[in-house]
Amino acid sequence: MTMPWYAKVPLLLSFLMALALAALEYRNHRGALTAATLFTETRIEPLGDIGSTRTLRILPLLEFHSADPGLLTEVGVSYLVDIDDHRILYDVGQNTRNLTPSALERNMSALGIDLASIDTVFISHNHLDHVGGLNWQNNNTFSLGAEQKRFPNPRTQLVVPGSMSYPGLQPVYATAPMRIGEGVGSTGLATTGTIGRQLAIGWIEEHSLVVNVEGLGGVIIVACGHQPVPNLLQRYDDAFTEPLYGIVGGLHFPVPEGRIKLGPVDVQRQLASGEGLFSPLTEEEVDRQIALLEARNLGIIAVSSHDSSDQVIEQVRATFGAAHRYIRVGEEIIITAANTRAHTETR
Repeated sequence: MTMPWYAKVPLLLSFLMALALAALEYRNHRGALTAATLFTETRIEPLGDIGSTRTLRILPLLEFHSADPGLLTEVGVSYLVDIDDHRILYDVGQNTRNLTPSALERNMSALGIDLASIDTVFISHNHLDHVGGLNWQNNNTFSLGAEQKRFPNPRTQLVVPGSMSYPGLQPVYATAPMRIGEGVGSTGLATTGTIGRQLAIGWIEEHSLVVNVEGLGGVIIVACGHQPVPNLLQRYDDAFTEPLYGIVGGLHFPVPEGRIKLGPVDVQRQLASGEGLFSPLTEEEVDRQIALLEARNLGIIAVSSHDSSDQVIEQVRATFGAAHRYIRVGEEIIITAANTRAHTETR
């Protein structure tokens, strides 16, 4: 008996689904090979002396956890980074709830952060939870809220990966490690330059901020850690002469599970980590990367909860002891050699 046409529909859909998944995995495999080749073959010129700052202050403006119930949280990242000579807005979150004003704008107002005080905007990578939402991601730009606003400070500089831009600002593309800021050579501020990575959700290039703290060494401020950690550490060693003192931000350790789910799909773990849709990040690999960090004898480490589980953060706390700090909205991390160790305060 011949199978009726409508009975073949589920078989056809299953076949098409299998074909799509196979194509996705093939793309992921090819992309991973491309990323590895680019990383190993890219020639990095050491930056030499990038200067230093006496004090580094990192104030989380948006994160998954908060030190103050009056401040808003989300699965997105934005930090205010203060050094002796510059004030940097690092990423702008996601505005997950489409608020007007946005969660970032509300928190900045509550914390007394005037947009006119910002002289540098640093966008780590073009993912919606760092550029203000999917609309801005799709248009290769970013926004603090529902509408793009002019930055009042005429000296505000923009440092971005790839082809991103913003109305009224002249972008500097961080395709390679470079110093940042006026008075180059004295600010203690630089970028690692972008590092490419193939994820199930697509190709992404991310760079991180480096601040050299006088008497201590370099502190890497990371957004998501898509690089991932081994490549980030290698890039630091290749580009910077200062000893590595600390790492603050997202290292992308969503195990045993991430913060974002779409039905049965763990978005952060299955689509944005590991080696592909069917090869997500494992706990064993997280242990290996934490061991790499532990071998650096860091003076401070703070792992973002926006893309790492609370379980991993507690593992990091147990591993690093006094060097560990939590990242929570409204709780400032202050790094200075004045007291020989980094410490935290709540603003």
